[in-house]
Amino acid sequence: THPLSRYGRVLVPADHSAEGNDMGIRQLLRPTDRAVRCLLLYPEFRVASFWNYTAACRIKGAKYPAAPLGMLTVAALLPQDWDLRLVDRNVETLDDRDIEWADLVMIGGMIAQQGDHMELLAKVKAMGKPVLSGGPDATNSPHIYDGADYLVLGEAEVTLPPFLSDFAAGKELRHTYRSEDQADVTQSPVPRWDLVKYRNYAYLGLQWSRGCPFNCEFCDIIELFGRVPRLKKQAQVLAELDNLYALGYRGAIDIVDDNFIGNQRDVKLILVAMRKWQEEHNWPFEFG
Repeated sequence: THPLSRYGRVLVPADHSAEGNDMGIRQLLRPTDRAVRCLLLYPEFRVASFWNYTAACRIKGAKYPAAPLGMLTVAALLPQDWDLRLVDRNVETLDDRDIEWADLVMIGGMIAQQGDHMELLAKVKAMGKPVLSGGPDATNSPHIYDGADYLVLGEAEVTLPPFLSDFAAGKELRHTYRSEDQADVTQSPVPRWDLVKYRNYAYLGLQWSRGCPFNCEFCDIIELFGRVPRLKKQAQVLAELDNLYALGYRGAIDIVDDNFIGNQRDVKLILVAMRKWQEEHNWPFEFG
């Protein structure tokens, strides 16, 4: 029996040969005797910045300011029968055994994480595992990440489902999945907070809206998410609070919207709903 026979059909990107880029292409294989194992890697912020004031975090007994909300949202978009692990390089060490365990490795981050993202990409490729890159920096500069086997660019709610659909159907996978469409955030899932350890972070995150009505020259938000704020439903926000409460979290929650007051009419309504929820649950969270 061929040693890879239990994986079923071998899938190769449609527009790449084995020499399709300078790092080679790794095949994404489907196990036939167990769930797909997916390792999500969140790269390290290596330079002191707004994103990693770790000295202040130690006052609270935390290792890092914020949990990777975007990666946890991506995790919630993956099939429920997949086996997931998340390694946040800002609070924990990546073990080679985690990479060996995985059928697919997914990496995503911002420009401030680019150095570690590229090193992780090279390491995973060297270990013979297929790797998918995405996130804001890959979306803005896909040429930098062309060494990844797969690029899923833009908002994950839009571009990840076609990738997963092709994989589930046994189709050949494209090297790049991209769309100019904006996500309908009323369909965004509750993030997979069960994948992280709360004690590692000074606060957790909540996103109500995406997009900003302003046009600041230094900011790429409008390029990524547009100038019209898109809002989650009140029920979604309260469901996220319910989920964190049920998982046992008590503490600080950062509202990470691009511009929380971009829609001044609706922000008043969501604040009233959040206050009511807090009162009913004896004020378990501190919002910032």
